[in-house]
Amino acid sequence: MSPEHTGDGSRGLAPGATPSVVYGILGVILSAVPIVGFLLGWMAYLRSRQSMIQLDHDARLEGRSLQRWGGFCGVVSMVLGIASTVVWLVIFISSLK
Repeated sequence: MSPEHTGDGSRGLAPGATPSVVYGILGVILSAVPIVGFLLGWMAYLRSRQSMIQLDHDARLEGRSLQRWGGFCGVVSMVLGIASTVVWLVIFISSLK
């Protein structure tokens, strides 16, 4: 059993904290691929918000810094993903002329 379910008062990591960071980092790395960076950033941001709610409601959970970094990486990934999608669209449209 995981530490948050043992009932002995031990602390566990918020379930959405680690995935939010993973999605955020992948989103930043893959932000040059149109739409992919935005989607991964959106997933990171949503997981970060979910873990923030879990952390606010359960004092036994840890992972506040992971949750914050996941949200930050998610927003950066969304911005970079939108920018790269716009650049790719401009290149594609200009190549049609």
